[in-house]
Amino acid sequence: MARSKSAETRTEASDSVDSQAAGVSSGPTFVVEASLAAVVTPKLQTWLEDLSGAIPRVMEKQDGEAVHDLRVAIRRIRSLLRVVRPVFGRFHVTRIRQQMQRVASATGQLRDEEVLAETLDALALEPALRAGMGTWLQIRQQRERELREGVIRILSARVLDMPRQQLQALLILPPAPGRDKEAYRFAKRVVIEAQRRIEALRTADVADVQGMHDLRIAYKRLRYAVEALSPVLPPELRAWGQVATTFQKILGNLHDHDVAMDTLRAAAELSESTRVGVMQALQDRRVYYAQRYLAEVGFEVASGAVTPETTESRAGEETEKASKSGS
Repeated sequence: MARSKSAETRTEASDSVDSQAAGVSSGPTFVVEASLAAVVTPKLQTWLEDLSGAIPRVMEKQDGEAVHDLRVAIRRIRSLLRVVRPVFGRFHVTRIRQQMQRVASATGQLRDEEVLAETLDALALEPALRAGMGTWLQIRQQRERELREGVIRILSARVLDMPRQQLQALLILPPAPGRDKEAYRFAKRVVIEAQRRIEALRTADVADVQGMHDLRIAYKRLRYAVEALSPVLPPELRAWGQVATTFQKILGNLHDHDVAMDTLRAAAELSESTRVGVMQALQDRRVYYAQRYLAEVGFEVASGAVTPETTESRAGEETEKASKSGS
C-alpha cells in the first residue's frame, strides 16, 4: 500500500543518523573555508523568510501553491537543522523540529487531498467516467475544505511563532565555540547515510510500491542534505543534488499515482465500472513514469555516472519543476 505524505512526515520526524554510518571514515571531503554556522546561516534565514511568507498565503485560501510552499519551507528548515545539529546544539534543534512537526503533519493530510485532485484532473478521462466520480469527488472536496480549515485553525493559534522566534535567536546568537569539527563530522555522516540508503534501495523492482516510495524518500534526504551543505561540498557531490532532485520528482509522480489507486480501491461510493476505468487510466500514467525512471537508471548503469547535464536532457521539464517538489 502506498504511504501518504502525512505518514511520510511522521516517519521523517523520528529519523536519526544510522549508528553504523556514524563510524565510517570514507565519504565527502568538505571544502572548508568558513565555520559551518557561517555557511548555513544565510540558507536558514532565507527559508525562515519563505516560511513566514507562506503562512498568510495559506490562511487566505487563494493560492494553490501555498500549502506546498509552506511544507517545503518547513522541510528545508527541519532537514538543515538535522544535518548541522551540532552547530546549534541537540536541545535547541530537537525542540524546534518537534514544534514544527504539528504543522507538518496537519498540512501533510491536506496536501494529500490537493495532490489527489491534481492527479485525477490530469487524467484524460471519458466524460462518463468523470460523471461517475461526481459524488465521490464532492466528498473528497468536502474533506479537503475541512482539513484546510483545520490547518488555518492551527496557524491562527500561532503555533509556529515559538520555533520561528527560536530560529531567529539562533541566527543572532553566535554558536558555541569549538563545534565546527564535530559539526562537519556529523554532516558527513548524514550525507553518507543518505548515499548508502540509495545504494541499498536501487535494486527495488519498479512494481514494488513500497520499495519505490522508500527510494524516493532516500533521494529526498540526499537532496536536502546536499542543498544545505552545497557551499562546502566538492563539485561531484553538488552534482548529486541535481541527480537526487530529478529522481525524486519522477518517483514522486509514481508515488502520487500509487496513492490515488489505493484511495480509489477504498472508495465505496464508486461503481465498479467507474473504479476500473479510472484505475486503468492511473495505471497507464504510472507505467509512463515507471518507464521514465527505468530510462534514468538504465543510462546511469551504462555510463557509470549521472551528471546534471545528462539528467536534465532526459528529464526535460520535470527537472525544471523539481525545485518545487517535496510534496
